[in-house]
Amino acid sequence: MKKILSIISLSTILLASCTKNNDVEPVETSGKTTLTLDAIVGTTDFALNKDFTIGTKTWNFTQLRYWVSNVVLVKTDGSEYAVPNSYYLVEENNAAETNSDHIYPANKRESISLTDIPAGDYKAVKFYVGVDSKYNDNLSLQAGELNQLDGMTNISWMWATSYIFSSLKGKITEGATTKTLAVETGLNANYKAVNLSLPSTLHIGSGKATTILVNADVTKITDGVDIMTTPTVGAAQATVMTAVASNYSGNVFTVKSVN
Repeated sequence: MKKILSIISLSTILLASCTKNNDVEPVETSGKTTLTLDAIVGTTDFALNKDFTIGTKTWNFTQLRYWVSNVVLVKTDGSEYAVPNSYYLVEENNAAETNSDHIYPANKRESISLTDIPAGDYKAVKFYVGVDSKYNDNLSLQAGELNQLDGMTNISWMWATSYIFSSLKGKITEGATTKTLAVETGLNANYKAVNLSLPSTLHIGSGKATTILVNADVTKITDGVDIMTTPTVGAAQATVMTAVASNYSGNVFTVKSVN
């Protein structure tokens, strides 16, 4: 009888132990999120080689390209996670010759996959448009997607910088006048931060993949610029270039949704 009672007691303990183990929730590990930068023209989806009429002007684009770098995700407690080696080329462009030996192909890329993000609740995302001085001043250094053959360097700027931070090209028409559009930013002083609060808390973890959808309004790039007078913006138009870089920082990007 004692043996039977001992066996029953042991079985009860083992059963309770199994039940407890089954009730233990798995530990959540790091997750991933996709940062999508959806180009728009006002309220219309951006497209190449298509006329967009805004006010008195008609725009037709052949290229939109810019560097997104040093991405940071901000938790609800204020702590930050800096994504390592985060240099990404966001673009929608026609094929173009970058030098005598290389044709850069037509491409559309607006989504960036961020992996190995520590599990937690996040309230904001930060990134820069451009390339920081460590890499901007030394093309021999490589990180992320930085590449000399992508058509985003400019030899005429080599005395001060190497990378073109952003490039918007096409043509613009007002009345009977049409101008070729080439609006570029660069130079270390124009390496600008973008700070975006999320409309709701985003939980990132191993449970599911998530998405941060951001609108990038191309019409805001040239806010405050007399674009018919200055359709070409580069290092020689330093004041206008700074204005355009500030637009990328403050006006171009808005968070549409998170899920």
